[in-house]
Amino acid sequence: MKLYFRLTPLLSAICFIRALDSNPPEEVQDISVLCEGSGERQECKVELDVPVKCIEEDTKSYCPIVFYLHGSGGTIEWFAKTSEVHNYGAIGVYPQGEGGWNTGPKQTNECKWDEYDCPSDPDEGEFIANIIAYLRDINALGNIYVTGNSNGAALAHRLAANAGDELPIKGILTKVTQLLDSPERSGPGQLNNNQPKAMGRKVSVLNIMGTKDRLIPYEGGSSAVFGDDDAFKLMSAIGSMEVWASHNGCDTQPTSSTHTSDMGEVQKYVYNNCAEGTVVEHYAIEGAGHNAGGASIDNVKIDYDLMFGFINAIEGTKPSSPAPSTECEDDPSWSGKFKAVHTCDYVARNPKMRCSWKDANEVTAMVACKLTCSEDCSA
Repeated sequence: MKLYFRLTPLLSAICFIRALDSNPPEEVQDISVLCEGSGERQECKVELDVPVKCIEEDTKSYCPIVFYLHGSGGTIEWFAKTSEVHNYGAIGVYPQGEGGWNTGPKQTNECKWDEYDCPSDPDEGEFIANIIAYLRDINALGNIYVTGNSNGAALAHRLAANAGDELPIKGILTKVTQLLDSPERSGPGQLNNNQPKAMGRKVSVLNIMGTKDRLIPYEGGSSAVFGDDDAFKLMSAIGSMEVWASHNGCDTQPTSSTHTSDMGEVQKYVYNNCAEGTVVEHYAIEGAGHNAGGASIDNVKIDYDLMFGFINAIEGTKPSSPAPSTECEDDPSWSGKFKAVHTCDYVARNPKMRCSWKDANEVTAMVACKLTCSEDCSA
């Protein structure tokens, strides 16, 4: 008999009635019982990572909740060490997929992709929805974000396309994968639409792609990941962003700017005037391949500094900026937009590179950290 967390009060009473608990860094909490009730899974694990700073006195949390989705064949082994949630004040959720995520043809699937009632293959929408329901039940009440690489990004797009009461996704960071152009639906369950619906929830999207990706082509079309199944086609990277921009009520003609990365020149596209405060942005890394998600852009790593800058902008957690200093001194209240530890002292370790950094209100270190960055002060 299948067990669905959201439909079984008895299971909830036995296994889940407890307050939200914090854990030290790298000592995650095992909530793998939530693997039940979302299709057949041979291997499954779910870890919960809750910084102490996220727990309020009433054992509630309003910290952002970030799902980290690995790529095909990947594991959750390193997320507890690398996710940065304890530095940024977010709750991390690390679910293990069945050798990857069921977002397209898989050799391990028993049913055809259009057998929507199939109970034998992983139902990823139900899986993530069950985890979110559990988090809400224990008073983790913050906004839901999803970050994924490759196959994990494919699932992030799908979760966002099905956003609603069961999947209240606020924003996604997707690396080296765009939306599917076809089919319209695939895989088991009801949360299996591959493109956002007209009346669906608006979701902020940050997407990073390499223009020379040989596995997931930037221009869209077929991919080796789909085997010989011609039913599965990718949108172009820009076409995918236009779909998200249109869905979110943004301008469909973006503004663009040129940036640098350790993999090649970067074109950044921003779709402006989005509804409900949503953000839609795309980074195209010229000449980069399927490893583009590991890049640093303007000396900011995508994993996970750029992501948290994106989340902070959506959350509206912008600290007040210091008044520009006219003296030869460093402002002790200034810090870079991506990490609180990026103070003037941190800038001083590599001023040639870091004096151009900005805080959340676009005040540069050159202005706030005069002792460190100004040639007049160092003379």
